[in-house]
Amino acid sequence: MNIWRSVRLMLARSSALLALLVISGCASMIPIPPEPVVVAEPEPEPEPEPVPEPIIIAEPSVGPDSSIEPPSPEPLRPIESPMISPLVAIVVADRNPAYVVVADALQQYLDHHEVYDLSDQSLSSEEAFAAITDSQAKAVVAIGLRAAEAASRHATVPVVIGQVFNISDKNILSETVKAVSVLPPLELQIEEWRKIDPDIKNVGAVLGTGHEDLIAEANRAMALYDIQFHYAVAESDRETLYLFNRLVREIDGFVLFPDNRILSRAVLTEMMSGAARHQVQVAVFNEPLLQLGATFNAGSVPVNIAATMTGILDEMIKGNFDRIPAITALSDISIETNPAALQKLGLSDPSVRVDNTMADAQ
Repeated sequence: MNIWRSVRLMLARSSALLALLVISGCASMIPIPPEPVVVAEPEPEPEPEPVPEPIIIAEPSVGPDSSIEPPSPEPLRPIESPMISPLVAIVVADRNPAYVVVADALQQYLDHHEVYDLSDQSLSSEEAFAAITDSQAKAVVAIGLRAAEAASRHATVPVVIGQVFNISDKNILSETVKAVSVLPPLELQIEEWRKIDPDIKNVGAVLGTGHEDLIAEANRAMALYDIQFHYAVAESDRETLYLFNRLVREIDGFVLFPDNRILSRAVLTEMMSGAARHQVQVAVFNEPLLQLGATFNAGSVPVNIAATMTGILDEMIKGNFDRIPAITALSDISIETNPAALQKLGLSDPSVRVDNTMADAQ
């Protein structure tokens, strides 16, 4: 009997050891997570955002709705704008730094506000907007694409949208739903570009569909400085690369708009390499792209976004919807240069804004 008890004990121990080995073997086969996408979500149809969009961009972030993070925010500089007395709900899509810095800047113009984070799993979009309705807020500021889409479905009060690049593509805007541009004024960008390279003559861009107004703005801005604008419209990241390769031989500058629908990590890398080979300057709207060789970043200023939103809120609360355009332009810009790229291109850094460059990062 003692012999059989010993045998059973040995078998039990062997089974336990075998189970541990199997578990260990399974764990070693777990695949390594894929490398995160720089501009948007994985192919074939990436989405931020950025930035921006911001990214946004990163809608930064890249958009605008992009995985690219913006630079560290500047200290808030008060801008003349009306203070808003009624309660305003600030709804952010998530804790993307590009969204948070705008929400923080906005609060200096609001006497009463409540912040709702849609990435908080304890509260659904429907529950968040039900709470906003119960709070008797007089308006909503929606920052980021997810917040904008939720506001367009559930908000019972006027809405101002920010940090969304492809806003026209979403059928969100209406008489009571307005937006603030995610990009700084292109005229200011071209003015700064001329300081970097007074001889620049041909600038190209590839955009997704639905940006006719942006194309018209770019044409006007470049015409002011006697620059020829060459653009193409793409519907996928591979088409973007194809069109870029056709354009790059005819231009000396390229504007990389944060349209995450037509960009991917692989294509972005190839475009930046192609621009370097052809000595083409690249202007971007997401600061981390300077690390990939972009010449300069033209960023929006968070406090300028907040002040612009405040002006719209003031008109909305007064009921002056006919005085508010569908998308309101910004009025300020922040320029960050890449000294290493400027040196390779044979250009000097025109800014004496040393603290606003990548000098410390190089």
